[in-house]
Amino acid sequence: MNKILGILLLLVFVCIGTTLLTDAFVKPFNMQNIVRHSALYGIIGVGVAMVIITGGIDLSIGSVIGLVGCLLPMLLVDRGWSVPKSLAAVMLLSLLIGLTHGLLITKMRLQPFIVTLCGLLVYRGLARWLTSDQTKGFGSDFNDSLRLLAIGKPCSVAFLALLAGVGVTLWCGWRLIRGRSGLAGSDEAKTARWQLPAVGVVLGLLLIVIGGSRFAMGYQIESAGTLVSLGPLDFPAWTTRVHPDAVGLPRLWMTRAGWLVPVGAVWLTVVLALRSPRPIVFPVLLAIAAAGLVWAATTLVGWPDDQFWLGPAWARTWRIMTVFSSLGLLMASLAWLGRRAVRIAGTAATAPLLLTSGCAILWLLGKTPLGETLVPAPLILLMVLAFVASVFLNQTIYGRYLLALGNNEEAARFSGINTDRMILLAYVLCSLAAGLGGILFALDTNSIQPASHGNFYELYAIAAAVLGGCSLRGGEGTILGVVIGAAVMRVLYNSINLIGIPSQLEFAIIGLVILLGVIADEAVKRMAARQSQSPER
Repeated sequence: MNKILGILLLLVFVCIGTTLLTDAFVKPFNMQNIVRHSALYGIIGVGVAMVIITGGIDLSIGSVIGLVGCLLPMLLVDRGWSVPKSLAAVMLLSLLIGLTHGLLITKMRLQPFIVTLCGLLVYRGLARWLTSDQTKGFGSDFNDSLRLLAIGKPCSVAFLALLAGVGVTLWCGWRLIRGRSGLAGSDEAKTARWQLPAVGVVLGLLLIVIGGSRFAMGYQIESAGTLVSLGPLDFPAWTTRVHPDAVGLPRLWMTRAGWLVPVGAVWLTVVLALRSPRPIVFPVLLAIAAAGLVWAATTLVGWPDDQFWLGPAWARTWRIMTVFSSLGLLMASLAWLGRRAVRIAGTAATAPLLLTSGCAILWLLGKTPLGETLVPAPLILLMVLAFVASVFLNQTIYGRYLLALGNNEEAARFSGINTDRMILLAYVLCSLAAGLGGILFALDTNSIQPASHGNFYELYAIAAAVLGGCSLRGGEGTILGVVIGAAVMRVLYNSINLIGIPSQLEFAIIGLVILLGVIADEAVKRMAARQSQSPER
């Protein structure tokens, strides 16, 4: 959980810092592009996470994406195959690729690095040979059908907020009833047992109000074309039209959620005042000072370049350094404050912290057009895939086998686990995810260059998985962390372009940020380990 929290804070840090430097970051078109590309990379990141958890690696993902991306338009356009037959063919090819990798690794005892590196070269060469190095595409024939899987916008962010609100309210409401009915434990445990679910119910109801406000003045569901035809069955795509005056209501209610921030702050203050408020005085003062620095840095962003010493180039560098430094100080001080509050008041401080932080996040999101933004279709596919993968990894015996295999393969084998079968399964799942990603990337770009389509995508996927908490030694990883890691990669790329940093430094900056993030996370883990051992000494 701490690993996910760290990468999530990094994502928030980059998003807020970029927003303070340029308003273009929160434009609806830009946000939709970020979400769409993050979802596409998240899909292949989930696949490679399965392999990394077992202690393996797959370097052929980018080439598989390129091969699938070239074959799909060839089958649909050049050969005239039907959509179901073409999709089944490329997914079957992906399955065979994963099966081949797994058999070479388990039966021939070859190193995963060598097997997948050879696959990287072989599949790229096949893609270029099959297409004679000619560009392939779908034209405009599938714009209102198959391409909706990649470029469609099936729902709004408000609708997802409504669904999330219903789920959170039902879950926390059940926990609240169960906690209130429990009689065992101390008074503090009883209080925490119902306070956290109660705050969850409040936040869930807020999400319901935010999401439901978009449909408060009525809505109309209309057909948007045929997505896929399976023989006599047609699966249509749908779009929802709402009243024009209701489009901005979710954003308004997000802003109004900020009214509960002072309530949570007062609640936290009372809880700490009844115990020992002295240890939090310095973090509070530091947070106030850092907030002032952020305000000053934001003010500097609006100044003309010629008012800065050494000219416009220095002005841009100075603004970037000031904004990100002051924002980092503010987030660090708030994290320190929260940590101190939990240490002083224990579970009694968790509920007010959750209420304050949750409402503050909704208030910040209300300052952006997120509430009015439509959701790209790849995000829906990623959410479904991530949910299935998370259930598989955490709630099934096979997922536990994968984790055990990554921790110690020999011990897993002695405990009765068929390790070869699990390795084979991991590489098949990874290749299937790469095949799905290849379909979506091809539909998204609509123009596939065999020599370059998918290049370096495996590195982005592996970086997203490692950033999200997957250890390259195996045995550790979460699907949610992988999704957040993919978002960090795309947000970094987008921020570099918007801020005005030279494109030649793009890979250098992304690499440095990833390295610093991993170093900071490792340092925090070591400090926490030392603190947990200090009382025993």
